[in-house]
Amino acid sequence: MNERIDFETPENIKISHQLAGPGTRFLAWFVDNIFLTIFCLLLLVVFAAIGVSFDGVFSDMFEPGTRGSDFGDDAQFSLVFLGMWLMIWSLGGFFYFGLSELILHGQTIGKRMSKIRVVKSDGFSLDPVSILIRTLFRMVDQLPVLWIVPVLSASSQRYGDMVAGTIVVADEPMELSSVRDTLSRRSAADSKFRITGAMLKRARPSDFTTIESILERWPDLSTAEQSTLTEKIVPVLAQQLQTELPPLPDHQRFLEDLLAAEYRRQSRNLG
Repeated sequence: MNERIDFETPENIKISHQLAGPGTRFLAWFVDNIFLTIFCLLLLVVFAAIGVSFDGVFSDMFEPGTRGSDFGDDAQFSLVFLGMWLMIWSLGGFFYFGLSELILHGQTIGKRMSKIRVVKSDGFSLDPVSILIRTLFRMVDQLPVLWIVPVLSASSQRYGDMVAGTIVVADEPMELSSVRDTLSRRSAADSKFRITGAMLKRARPSDFTTIESILERWPDLSTAEQSTLTEKIVPVLAQQLQTELPPLPDHQRFLEDLLAAEYRRQSRNLG
């Protein structure tokens, strides 16, 4: 699937994403379920070991045919085992997909390997509420009758995506190499403004995308356009980051130092 979807930020910056097709999403789902199965099997072994350690109170479940056991035949043992497995699988899936998309900013291991990511339908990054909704509806989307929904959807959305207001897009590298190459070399000592880790945490991923877009277009903008853009975004950013508003002539430098600090943070995390 090569269909693209365009968004426009409040600062009139256009962002484009390529939608992830059903095939890519299935591949990511398949990989995730391999990791989920391994994780659940380990949990099952741990729970079984804990049960055995409690003086045989739970260990009888794993000894079909034991006299006096409430699970005295193979059929009853199979039902207990199946029930435990379904419980572990459901809880494991909820935490695996939910926490992965929260920690990895819209990705799971399978999505990262498939180079796709979940974002909001307006192009911005996921929020915890959207992650919770799409994770809860994942159990509904497992029903075979609903497997056709992403194929028929114009944006390849499953039912949970529609309810949560999310889409899955290709995790493409932004074509902002000149800005990244320049600012990645800027050290903290070379920065005019002090950007702390706490300030970076208050910024959203969409903020950095907007700043990159502005700085990439900077040489092609007129002086009036440059002032208009920075006067819109810098005061909002300063308030959000809980820092002092820089003077108008330093707006560009403030954005550069903020983006350079984010690049350094990313580099430390990767290293």
